[in-house]
Amino acid sequence: MPGTQLDYVVQAFVWSINGFGYAGSGESCKLPPLSKKTEKFRGGGMLMERTIALGYNGMEMEVDLAEFDPNALSQGGLYLGNRTLTSSLRGYMDGDNNAQHTAIIQTTGEVTDLAAGTWKPGTLAKLKAKLALSAITLQIDGNTIWNIDAQNGVYQVGGTDQYAAVKAALGL
Repeated sequence: MPGTQLDYVVQAFVWSINGFGYAGSGESCKLPPLSKKTEKFRGGGMLMERTIALGYNGMEMEVDLAEFDPNALSQGGLYLGNRTLTSSLRGYMDGDNNAQHTAIIQTTGEVTDLAAGTWKPGTLAKLKAKLALSAITLQIDGNTIWNIDAQNGVYQVGGTDQYAAVKAALGL
């Protein structure tokens, strides 16, 4: 298709948890989808059912590390004070026509799964972590795309507070 160009191709990323960076050992990261929680509804006299959005489903993020790191393993404890883990993902993207971009994803949540995988002589002992998130902020080139914080009632998309009317109605 003429005129099609790719400007946001991820070339590199680094993941950090509680301030400890994993430069070079992060193999992949699966960011959480924004998945709406919906319900089907058909009231009396309606011709057909319709889908109603009732907020979002919980958010999960997965990270694969190429090493069996003790610091990452220790984040999976059941009793870690408030069990809150802060993590950040910094990425470099480039593309056609010399496009260069920076992405920063900051999350708050809790490690729910740590999978040590299979150990085999002469291969990497990898670690897969899954995090249940309560907050996420996504910035690209300094512009905030998402800022969602379930505990503090923050829901901003594209710099607009999409939760302002709800907070005003509730007196918050």
